[in-house]
Amino acid sequence: MSAKYSVSPILPLLLVLALPWVAAPASAGWGDALKAAGDAGAKAAGLSVTPTQIEGAFRELLSMGADSAVESLSQDGGFSKLAATSLSLPDSYQKVAETVAPDLLANLNSAAEAAVPAIGELFQKTIKTMEFANPSGLLSGKSDAVTSYFEESARSSLAENAAPLIQSALEKTGAGSAVSAVQKLSTLTGTDFDPVSYLTGKTLDSMFLYMAKTEQGVRSGDIAVTSELLKKVF
Repeated sequence: MSAKYSVSPILPLLLVLALPWVAAPASAGWGDALKAAGDAGAKAAGLSVTPTQIEGAFRELLSMGADSAVESLSQDGGFSKLAATSLSLPDSYQKVAETVAPDLLANLNSAAEAAVPAIGELFQKTIKTMEFANPSGLLSGKSDAVTSYFEESARSSLAENAAPLIQSALEKTGAGSAVSAVQKLSTLTGTDFDPVSYLTGKTLDSMFLYMAKTEQGVRSGDIAVTSELLKKVF
């Protein structure tokens, strides 16, 4: 969906871009220049939304998406609802696991579901302090541009902080036996499988998937919003 910029006279726009404090590196795009100009510059250029409003809307959008992800994934069977979020074992584990560890996959699902609310809190804390280098570019970008930017910027730190939560969830959901089963299966099949690393990556993938779906729905109008800011920006 394109950004809601009103058609403005060219003179105010040129005056804003000519101001010394708007100056940006030659490689910077219009979005960076607009951010540098600030709210006053955007208003002087006749734009209908300011950088502050755009960033505020992005945070609301991401927060809304994270809430949706937590609500869906934390339910019993939450990861099994979609093929893209469904958990699985390495191919070499499949048949052996039926005999050696028939409850392994169920235990992994339970652990992932249990960890999601705490991981959701990590997402919300990160969203609150998120910086957007090119807000106008993201606003006029792809249908999941904001979510993609968030993932690229924050995934590494989110993974680092989510791993202990996954580990704790594994220990609390009877997966101590699951980890033991994994070790057995690794020995039998010769295939290493780290349940903490796997569940951390899969949980983050699933969170971002639901967040992208939310962003796409808001941009297209398929998801109704009550926030005046989201209505104004999107």
